[in-house]
Amino acid sequence: MRRLPPHSLPFTLLLGALVTLSSFATDMGLPVLAATAHSLGVPPGRAALTLSVFIAGFALGPLLFGPLSDHLGRRPVLLFGCAMFAFFGALGAFSRSLGALLLWRTLMGVGAGACSVLVLAIVRDLFTGAEARVKQSYVNLAGGVAPIIAPTLGIAIATFGGWRAIYAALAIGGTVLLMAATLGLNETVTRGEPGTLSVRGVASSYLRVVRNPISLGYILVIAFNFGSLFAYVSASSLVLIGLLGVSQRTYGLLFAASALGLTTGAFTSARLSHRGVAHSTLISWGLSAVLTTAVVLVTLTLAGLLRVWLLVPLVVVGFIGHGTVRPNAAQGALEPMSSIAGVASAVLSGLQMLVGAVASALVAELFDGRTAIAMTGMMATSATASMLVYLLVVRPAEHAAAPSRSRALREEMPAS
Repeated sequence: MRRLPPHSLPFTLLLGALVTLSSFATDMGLPVLAATAHSLGVPPGRAALTLSVFIAGFALGPLLFGPLSDHLGRRPVLLFGCAMFAFFGALGAFSRSLGALLLWRTLMGVGAGACSVLVLAIVRDLFTGAEARVKQSYVNLAGGVAPIIAPTLGIAIATFGGWRAIYAALAIGGTVLLMAATLGLNETVTRGEPGTLSVRGVASSYLRVVRNPISLGYILVIAFNFGSLFAYVSASSLVLIGLLGVSQRTYGLLFAASALGLTTGAFTSARLSHRGVAHSTLISWGLSAVLTTAVVLVTLTLAGLLRVWLLVPLVVVGFIGHGTVRPNAAQGALEPMSSIAGVASAVLSGLQMLVGAVASALVAELFDGRTAIAMTGMMATSATASMLVYLLVVRPAEHAAAPSRSRALREEMPAS
């Protein structure tokens, strides 16, 4: 059967759609958490656990399915992840208790995590160098549409069918993507060698990733960067609606405006990478934008000057930085791990979601209902950590590896 060519626009859009599963599953339900809690007869705060368990599942999925995909292939594992997301999303729509909903949400997260990690690995399988960074950027660009429309879409769907309709819609979306992936995607990796799926083989692969300063450094850059981003995502409704007094509908529009920064950053990254701008330059620009805006937000918060018209534009600029950093750093993490891209992608996705979950939990615990310092402080702390890892770990490691890379290229030239 004829599948989608890897360089085609439909192929990129399909990969982008697959990485949107997590955004739709988290952001669509944000505006109706209170309604969910009321329906299930639990306090509103407990309904927020649906976000936490989904993130936990999303972090677990890559660790399970990344190594499996290196051995069995990307395609069957990806299709299984899509099926999990759709099936347990459907069960979520019929949940009669919070406990049942939390279980189905966790398993939905596992499926979404499998899809996300395999998209990273597929790009690494098919592309290298600047071409891979461009493809990663365009996949992120397509995936960045989800946070823009998800909250407003969730409100619209809930208007007609309540919070249960949101889960039904997620199940339908997962089914559509399952069918599209079945028809459109070829296998991109050869079957693993015997023994690669043993406990010792998997452990050896994970150790190889964490012992590589370039790969681990880039993974930490992404993880801390995501912690900064998710601190805002998880607390945005508390701050914008609870503290700054915007309406639910206005919140959806402001959240969409903020998320637009991600797509802008990804598009900028793709265009500049295509024109030959070095990944180190793009990452440095992006991290500087994230850190600078976070520090300004902390300063405004401490001074009691934080307002909607200041908060949202600064977040947009910071999100442009996030959108620029991630595709370049992701390819930097996977580039040295071509033979175990599934495992490397698993470490990247799992650690990213772990840091995001910790940042979200800390913001929720420290939020006092009077100021936004828990949110802005966590944004600045995570952004600072990301910048320090890049400057103190990644850049020195890349400089040290440069001579050996140059020798390898010279040795390959006669053969080409």
